[in-house]
Amino acid sequence: MSFKISCQGATSIKAFVEFLWHKLIPAISTTIWNKMPSKMAGDIRATFPAFNGNRANLEKHILICLAEEENFDNYCEYLHNPKYFFRNYIEKNIRIYFSGKGGEKMKTFLKISLDDIKNVILSAIHESTAIVKDKRSTASEWLDLFCDHLENNLVFPRKDLVSIEHQEINDIQFFKEVMSEALDPAMERVEQNCLSMSVEEMVPEIEKMLSEHLCGCWKQCPFCRAVCTNTIPAHEGDHSVFFHRPQAVIGSEWYTKMFNIRTKTDQFVINTCSSSVASDSFLLLNNGSEILYKNYREAGGDCALWSITPDSSMQPYWKWFVCHFRSNLEEKYQKKFTGKGKIPNAWAKITKQDVLDDLKK
Repeated sequence: MSFKISCQGATSIKAFVEFLWHKLIPAISTTIWNKMPSKMAGDIRATFPAFNGNRANLEKHILICLAEEENFDNYCEYLHNPKYFFRNYIEKNIRIYFSGKGGEKMKTFLKISLDDIKNVILSAIHESTAIVKDKRSTASEWLDLFCDHLENNLVFPRKDLVSIEHQEINDIQFFKEVMSEALDPAMERVEQNCLSMSVEEMVPEIEKMLSEHLCGCWKQCPFCRAVCTNTIPAHEGDHSVFFHRPQAVIGSEWYTKMFNIRTKTDQFVINTCSSSVASDSFLLLNNGSEILYKNYREAGGDCALWSITPDSSMQPYWKWFVCHFRSNLEEKYQKKFTGKGKIPNAWAKITKQDVLDDLKK
């Protein structure tokens, strides 16, 4: 649509306003929708206890969820592909959120956003009009002022309006009234536009925001695959965890020595890395040589980058896991909980409720 410079009167003003709102409505819709993921992510963090802390808090809730579900395949995904599992867990809960109260929350945020942008536009109309009302101005001057008022709140390129910028505005009061009257119908169209957009498109962006908020170092212990608890992805210094796991959870086995040759057994290692470091056990290296476990850093590579504190204690959670999924672990790794890998009787007395209570302290 374009206008001749000589166009005047009510008809041309209404056409001018119609063209302007034709450009404004999609710009407002896009601006509001683009801000929605961050609003929803903030509400999800406030709504879900798993997301309102750091990654250690998130991991606690994941362990609770895994115990409640008792799905061995999910545990394997968590143990061997933690970053992928965490992101899937976050996405799953975003979908749960939207299937519940999330949809209504989004409508509430949308209404607030519409009211805010409506007030901004109304203010821009009035202030721009007040400046040009005492002089005979072209639309170009008013549009410059109007767009300047909007620039911090709305992505609305001034260049999209060059086809109407040369029109003269002879009745500025009438022009302001027409612009203001068109505001409510325009906001209704914006609301319809936003409500027609797919929430599904928003999920990946919200997941990315939450994942970045809860990110940290993803390096895994070379012996038990526990994830480093440092909250900085590329942190300085050693990797570490609060608690290591029985090495059986990733299929580690004992070696036996005969004629100075180490050979694999089919017996699981139920020790944690921290208890191995506290012992006089040996660590077999890839080249066939061995070192004391407490000197694990001498193995080089990832081993040299971890700080494993000697500690003979173990979380009840992983004792329960080993007992509960004993047959699954034996089938998956083709090893047995016998000999040096025999499960202590005390472990079998730990119940799921015990470990859930321990995590929820």
